[in-house]
Formats: sequence, structure tokens, C-alpha cells
Amino acid sequence: MLETVKAFTQLSEEFVELYMRHHPVQATRAGIHDYDAKLPDDSPEGVRERIVWLRDLEQRLVASVPWQELPIEQRVDYGQLRSQLAAMRADLEEIKMYARNPSIYPETALAGVFLLMVRGFAPLEERKEAILSRLLAIPDYLKAVRPNLKEVPDTYLGVASEVTLSAPAFVDDVTRSLVRSFPAEAERIEHAGNRARVAFLQYQEFMDRELEAKIGGTFAIGERWMNFKLEREHLLSMDCAALEALGRDHVQRTRTALEAAAREIDPNRSWRELVSEAKKRHPEALRLREAYQAEVDRARQFVIDRKLVAMPGGSEKLEVLDTPVFLRATTPYAAYTSPAPFDEEQTGLFFVTPADASRRKDEQAQQLEGHCYASIPLTTVHEGYPGHHLQLCQANRAGSRLRQLADSSLFAEGWALYCEELMHELGYYLDPVTRIFQLRDLLWRACRVVIDVGLHTGKLTFMQAVDYLVEEAMLERINAVMEVKRYTMMPTQPMSYLVGKLQILALRDEAQKRLGDRFDLSRFHTALLAGGTLPPALVREELFQRLT
Repeated sequence: MLETVKAFTQLSEEFVELYMRHHPVQATRAGIHDYDAKLPDDSPEGVRERIVWLRDLEQRLVASVPWQELPIEQRVDYGQLRSQLAAMRADLEEIKMYARNPSIYPETALAGVFLLMVRGFAPLEERKEAILSRLLAIPDYLKAVRPNLKEVPDTYLGVASEVTLSAPAFVDDVTRSLVRSFPAEAERIEHAGNRARVAFLQYQEFMDRELEAKIGGTFAIGERWMNFKLEREHLLSMDCAALEALGRDHVQRTRTALEAAAREIDPNRSWRELVSEAKKRHPEALRLREAYQAEVDRARQFVIDRKLVAMPGGSEKLEVLDTPVFLRATTPYAAYTSPAPFDEEQTGLFFVTPADASRRKDEQAQQLEGHCYASIPLTTVHEGYPGHHLQLCQANRAGSRLRQLADSSLFAEGWALYCEELMHELGYYLDPVTRIFQLRDLLWRACRVVIDVGLHTGKLTFMQAVDYLVEEAMLERINAVMEVKRYTMMPTQPMSYLVGKLQILALRDEAQKRLGDRFDLSRFHTALLAGGTLPPALVREELFQRLT
């Protein structure tokens, strides 16, 4: 057994080290700072090198590690690594999003700079050098990736233009901030900023001039690869047909629950009328972040007072910020970036998307309606406490380095959606209409399951998916368009909210049956989160070992 553990530990550490070398922006995100001055080699040669490495590592893992001999913790890690390798290989060798989605590259470059600006893992004096190095690397990076792009769906080209056109303003903000802090270095800072700014404009010219002629193909990855991702990445025992049936069933169930909840509030008004009325009550555009910050403080205290789960120790905190401009094209409401597992500082970033002042007044009004007072507690619970922020801070302390880097959307999004229902059960929501919004949001997540399958098997067009969200879940049309853009680029992520929640509820039900009177909700939550952000199928055995 010791030799098997040693062999697996060496391979898992090799994976972590080489993954970070191949993905320097992800290394920064994780708190490994050896590569902070670099951007990835996403050229065709770099992609081929990555494919060869993954194939070789997977072959050596299967050949040299008899996983049955591993203790339970390493056995779970082995399952996680096999799942991650399968998903990464399929993405690079078969699905090839890197060859179809031109927005990947400007987003990577911008994220590489943004993370260094907002993460306080070192004094700005130290981070500044890495920021300038990445700014200077952007021109070569954006030139090197161009040969990857062979045939580009029109939807992806539109998103890429939104990202790229937002980049110069972001670079201007970065350079101004650095010049304020280091006025004696203004010339070299402006030089780095100008190079990056011009590089984004040249990438936009490349898209306008060359990619317009390559518009074609589909964003759908096809039923075969959807089924592959469900089985190998998420470890689910269902295919597309079963997944779509599950989604449609929960659409119907949630409709029924919404109608019943509306009757309890006002027998004379439908849930749709209650939602429409509540959307008109929202903070002023300039008070949006303030409203969310107040709700963050209330939710955190509620979790502590009710002892819902052991709170992470140390320097954990949550900061509310405007969504970065380059992420707003696919983030209509809010998003979250967790603290790095290997950084001492544990500050999560809760992004709230403000109304876009450049849009028409009616579109700005729609955006603000998405932040109405009845829905702000739900978004805060999902992104903050006890949702993503609390869960991911706990995951940052889980087991091995491999485990700390696990990022199953099924677990993370499932937990956050589970928390929305949990906080209703515990009486957190003050406004009765928030229950309507909570069920409406559950309906929205059920719609996502149907749309996820429909988009990527070719059964639904982009606009049919938008209409479905508007008509079924009452999303604002402008926000529904942004939502569906994201779904086209992230196959199987949209389904993970509802499916993950159902798996967590199944684990809770099993724990209650096993433990009977000894079942304690706080203990269950703490044991569940202690394993990290793993696919729920890998959580079960360890969970019950902790509980018993």
C-alpha cells in the first residue's frame, strides 16, 4: 500500500505543478505565484504540448496506481484526478472550444492582470512588476493564438467583440491606478499600458477582418460529448434524455409550488403579477453595491447565530465590487471569485453587475429590475453566506493540493442553490415575496437544465432559449440574452445547479436516515464541506466516515 500511495502522490503533485506551469493565470488564481509574470502558451504548439502531457500522465496513472489499494482519502483524490484528466482531454482533443471561441483569449489576458490588481497577497510594489510583465506580454499572446481559430459561431464572435472592446478602458484604469501609486515610473507604466491597449485593438481588427469570413459551425458540442461530460466529468448516471426529462419535470413541479406560494400571499394575484410588481422596487443605480453589502453583513451574522456550519477561521472576508467590464457581457446579475487556496489572505470577491449607462434607458431599467429588493437576499445567499464564499473558503483547507484545486460545478452550484432553499426553511427571508423569487429562481435553474441539453444537442436555437427564459422564468430579456451567451460557452455547467442540489439533498436524506436522532444539521454541513469541491459522487464515502 505504501508504494501505491507514494506513486499516486508523486503523480498528483506532478499534475498540480505542470497544470500551473501550463496555466499561469490559473496559478495566480490558486495562489501559486511562480508564474505571475507570464501568460499561457495557447498557441497551436502550446495546445499540442498540453495534449501530449495529459495523455502521458493519464497512461502512467492508470498503469502504475492500483487504486483499490489506496486509503479512502487518496482513493477519492484518484477519482477526482481521473475525472479531471478525462474532462481536460475531451475539451482539448474533441470539443476544441479553443478553436471556436475567440473570447477565451482576451478574457485570459484581462483576468491575468485583474487578479494581480485585486488580490492583496503581496505589496503592490511587488505585484506591479508582474502586472507590467503581463501587460507587455499581451501583444505576443494575442498574436500567437490566432491560428487556433478555424470556424467561429456568430454568437461567440459577438461575445469576443464585447470583451475586446471593453479591454482598453480596463487597461486605462490599471495604468492610472499604477501611475498614482508610482508616479516616478509613469513612463514605463504608460508604455506597458499602451502596448496592451493597441494589442486588444489589433485583435479586434483581426476578428473584423479575418474571423468574419470564418463565421460558421455551431456552438453545440453534440449529444455524444454532452453524455461524455455527464458521465466522466460529473460522474452522473444519466444521459441527455434523462437529464432533459429531469429538467422538464422540475419545471412543472416548481410552477405548481409557485402557484401555491402566490395564493398564500394574495389569492387574487398570480406569481407572475407579484414578481412584476416587486421588480419595480430596487435600489438606485448608485446605491446598488451598498444594498448588497448590507445584505452580506446580515447573512453572515445569521449563519453565525444559527450555527449553520463551522465558519472558516483566519482572515476570511467578502468584498462587494462592480463586475469587471470585460465580464459583463455574460454576467447579467452577479458572480463570485473565491480566495486563492494557497494565499494566506482569504478575501472573496462578490461581483455585482451595475446598469450599463451606455444602454438605452429602458434597458438600464431592465438591468436594475434584476437587482430588486426581493431578489437581493437570494443572490447574496447564493454568492456569499452560506453559499459560494463560505463553501469555497472551507474547500481551500481541504486535504491535498489536488483536492484544494478541485472545482466541480455540480458541487459548488448545487451547494449554493441548496442554500437558497435552506435559508427559506430557517426563516431568513424577511419579505414574503422573496419566497416567490426563490421559487422563480428555482424554476429558472430547472429551465437551465432543459436549455443546456437543448442548446448543445441542437434542439434549441439561441433565441428559442432566450424566449424560454423570458416566458417561463420571467427573466428580463436583456439579461436572458446575456445568460444564454454564457450557456453556449459552458456546456453542462447550467445543469449543475439543480442536479447538484438534488444530489446534496439526497446525501442529507441518507444521513438523516442513518443517524436518526443523532443527526445534526450543522455537523452534516461541516462534514460535507470539509471534503472540498468534488463531484458529489466522490463525496459520499468520506462524508459518512466523518459523520460516523
